[in-house]
Amino acid sequence: MQRSTISMFAQLVQLMGGKIEFQNLVNKYQSDKGAKGLTTWSQFIAMLFCQLTGADSLREISDGLYSSLGKLSHLGATAVCRSTLS
Repeated sequence: MQRSTISMFAQLVQLMGGKIEFQNLVNKYQSDKGAKGLTTWSQFIAMLFCQLTGADSLREISDGLYSSLGKLSHLGATAVCRSTLS
């Protein structure tokens, strides 16, 4: 039997309620109503990643998200380009 490990980042997201509770709030307040490319969830994950890693620039955020893309996929998040973040 193979054990799966959950990253510390995913554990923190779960402590905050996870994607389902977050999506309920997004639907309640319609924050994704006019969004075309960047969803509220992806922005939340990017900003949480920025705060936890102490990133100082958009390049650090986007490169860090791209380097941990495999760990983000199970959270339902994607890496975000610098131009999208700006």
